[in-house]
Amino acid sequence: MVRQRLALALFLSSALLGVGCAGPTQERRMYPEPPNTVQQELGYNDVIRIGQEYATSSGYEVAEVAEAVRVRPNYWRVRFGLAPRGSGRLLELEFDEAQRRVVGSTEVGGAAGRTTPGP
Repeated sequence: MVRQRLALALFLSSALLGVGCAGPTQERRMYPEPPNTVQQELGYNDVIRIGQEYATSSGYEVAEVAEAVRVRPNYWRVRFGLAPRGSGRLLELEFDEAQRRVVGSTEVGGAAGRTTPGP
């Protein structure tokens, strides 16, 4: 009889412990870090470096990096602000990361597309 009570007590305590653990908890799931974060950062640095070298060798004076965006896998759009700073002139490059080279470029003028208020 004592053994039965002891067995019942152990069963009930383990059952209650199990129910307590299975109740609502703070859900804090660990989401894996994007797998290409380091690769993307290295790719970004290479794109900027190679893009600046391309701009300089093409006769442009780069004042700043205005934007660098991966538009699809292995393909970037990079925009450099051209000197003098604040002129509004941009050099837009299309960069193929797999080939590690610029595949297209467009210069955008400072006043192009801007409207000035009339009298």
